[in-house]
Parts: sequence; C-alpha cells; structure tokens
Amino acid sequence: MRSLVLVLCLVLSLPAMADRLLVAAGAGYKKPLTEIYAAFTEETGIGVDAAFGNMQQVLAQTRDSGRVDLVVGEQGFLRKSGLFNRFEPLGTGRLVLAYGRQRLDSWQDIADPSIERIALPDPKKAIYGRAATQFLERSGLMPQVKERLMTLATVPQVSAYLLAGTVDVGFINVTDALGIAEKIAGFDELPADLYDPPRIVLAFPTSAGQTDAAEALATFVSSDQARAIFKRFGL
Repeated sequence: MRSLVLVLCLVLSLPAMADRLLVAAGAGYKKPLTEIYAAFTEETGIGVDAAFGNMQQVLAQTRDSGRVDLVVGEQGFLRKSGLFNRFEPLGTGRLVLAYGRQRLDSWQDIADPSIERIALPDPKKAIYGRAATQFLERSGLMPQVKERLMTLATVPQVSAYLLAGTVDVGFINVTDALGIAEKIAGFDELPADLYDPPRIVLAFPTSAGQTDAAEALATFVSSDQARAIFKRFGL
C-alpha cells in the first residue's frame, strides 16, 4: 500500500507527466504484464501502450523508433545491446518442458525417438530459446534430439503449437505454462543448474530519458500488488 501511495503522490504532484507510456516486452510475459499495466493505469491514470515480440524485435523497435519508454526483458541480453542505462529487477524466469497431448514420465524421455517434434523459441531472438539450448547442451541431450527440434519465434508460438497438438513437447517459461496448464498434458520445471535462469528486469532506454511516468511504473512494479501478480505467474 505504501508503494501505491508513493506512486499516486508522484502522479498528483507532477501535472506535466505524460499520460501514456509505450512499453516493449518479450512475448513470453504478455499475460502478467497485461495485468500489471491494467492495475497501474487504474491506480495512476497513466495509460500503457504494450508491444510484445521476441527480444530482437523489441531491441529493434527500441533502437529504431525512438518512442519506447521502457522495456521488459532479460538483463544480460538488454545490457549487451548498449541501449539502456538503468535496470529494475522484476523476478527470475524459469524454464519448463511442457507436454502437448501426452505427459512423459520425465524430461529425460525426450531422448526417446518416439518423441518426434520438440519445439523451442528461436535461441537467436528469444531468451527462453537460449535457455532451452543451454539446457539441452548441458544435460547431454542435444545430440539425441537436435534433428527433431522445431524452432519457432516466441514462447507463445510454442504454446500455441502445444495446444494444437502440432508438437509433442515444447520449451516455454513457467509463466506461459501456468496459463495453459489446464489445456495440455502438464509440464515439468527443469533443473536450474542446467541453464542460466533469466533475470527479468524493467529497463530504461538511454534515448528515452527517465520520465516521470516511467518512474511511476518503476515504483509500481515493486509494490505489493504488482509482486502478487508476478508471483501468481511464476516470477
């Protein structure tokens, strides 16, 4: 509650604050962020225009448009771009193996040749695609499954293929897995020592400056209300 009061005080004391923000984010966090933005707008009156895509798309939009106020993504990935000068932590991402129509006894069973289609987000563009690749390499499974991998653009696309039964299993984040849990055969959270868990942050583009509205959102995401939403979605 105290954090929300601070946000409201900030908004009320700065009448020149912009009434909308453009926030770009990785597609795998669309569901929790949509709730966060709605709650933020209700509390502050500041609207949020949300853009979602793979992280290469997010970076390109941030770099080329000059209109993005904030970005949500993995800290290391964003830092390497050189486009940001401040990062506020939101949580730690978790990789899962989700099952389409039939649950496996364990994630090791994807080595079985009967598992014909294994989907993952594009490791060159999506943080969970990179995490999935790390997992397969560190677990020793990559040589056994690499010919059966199907690369898709984003986490939600992998989830869509799982729901359609187009793939047998797919690598997604726990946030998306919780959202589709009742419509698939289940999922297993994967050992965190076999990949680098993504550190999800709210990042400030250097080109945008640190506006009052952006500061208000940064304050809001650390509130109890926002943390409860993130926790419900596995962050």
